[in-house]
Amino acid sequence: MKKRSLILAAFLALGLTTPVCAKPDASADFRQIAPGEPLILKPDRAYVLLRFDTSISKFSADILRVPDQAEMQAYDTAKRAAHAAAGSKAGPLESFGFAYQGRPNFYELASRKPLVSAGKTATVLAEVTPGDYIFYGEGFAGFLYQCFCLGTVGFTAQAGQVTDLGTMIVARAADPSPVPELAGEVDQGPSATMDYVLWAIALRPGRAGEGVPAGLDPAKTLPARFRAIGPFVDPNTLLISRLAAIPGVLAYDGGRVIDVATGQEAPPN
Repeated sequence: MKKRSLILAAFLALGLTTPVCAKPDASADFRQIAPGEPLILKPDRAYVLLRFDTSISKFSADILRVPDQAEMQAYDTAKRAAHAAAGSKAGPLESFGFAYQGRPNFYELASRKPLVSAGKTATVLAEVTPGDYIFYGEGFAGFLYQCFCLGTVGFTAQAGQVTDLGTMIVARAADPSPVPELAGEVDQGPSATMDYVLWAIALRPGRAGEGVPAGLDPAKTLPARFRAIGPFVDPNTLLISRLAAIPGVLAYDGGRVIDVATGQEAPPN
């Protein structure tokens, strides 16, 4: 998954295009920190911290870096060239998919490779390129299983500091759950297990100074400042769902995604 690229045309500002895959080396933009590795923060790099409740399984979290204008231009140029080369079989440019070999921007935070494990909690730390990111979906063993296409959150990873995303909690959407963060996403009954198991997923935001792994500076480990992200389309996922509501950040009104900070609907992408 961390070598997969989803270059999304003007995400947030101009809307989403069809995601495409690429296989260049992503290590320059993303690297998950291994156990025992010295925790030295580089001033030109950003860091993302996430805890997983692994009571059910060792899932992954998939994050998307929002590409800059130069990346978007490179993608557009490559797409138009490939479309022209495909000739009459290509179909409309807007829906044309191809194997883009550009810079990756889609990464897997894998609970199977934790920095620290304590009981059923796995803590992951990754070194990333500073910028804006989307908490994009849930995966397993390198595959995007379920995108948060119906609503999720974004955050900014600042250079020289650790952005704490809190704890990812997973439960079967078909069953009831006592976890308050999952309210509204569980107890859906048999329809949530018809072909594949649909998961209910929540983020429990972290608190400043709490649960910081040994070796990290608490003063440079700050809770993420989440913002609501409206719905989008990803044809490369197995299932679609939404991230559970987060008080003060993300809410839902039927199928509408609400940015709680402004009280306005988060527009589709």
